[in-house]
Amino acid sequence: MKKLLILMAGLLLCAAAASAQEKQPYKVYCEIVSSSRVFSDKVNVDLDFGQASSFFSDDRRLYDENGKAIIFNSMLDAANYMARRGWELEEAFPVISISSGDSGSPSYHWILSKLVTDDSQITEGLLTSGMLKGK
Repeated sequence: MKKLLILMAGLLLCAAAASAQEKQPYKVYCEIVSSSRVFSDKVNVDLDFGQASSFFSDDRRLYDENGKAIIFNSMLDAANYMARRGWELEEAFPVISISSGDSGSPSYHWILSKLVTDDSQITEGLLTSGMLKGK
């Protein structure tokens, strides 16, 4: 009987150690920003995961598996695309930037979140310009 209790206690300790090693999920964020397309009712969407950017190569659009930029019908189209990849809408707001030559049309900023256990899961199912260059 003692041996059985010791064996069971050992198994419980092993199970507890294994579950403690599992990574806990944490929330990450992404911002999608729309911009109007000239002579079109569709929108360009840029993604910001907080990644480093460069003034000369700041292409944050999404691309399909053939390397072609994805053009969305609307921000809801982009949000549905992201939702299929595990992202949830947190907040949405317009930003009007009036600069020289700008009509003052708003760009829409949507903050999305996703639970991950590893940073590599942040861009799962997504392809950006920087990822294309890394292929």
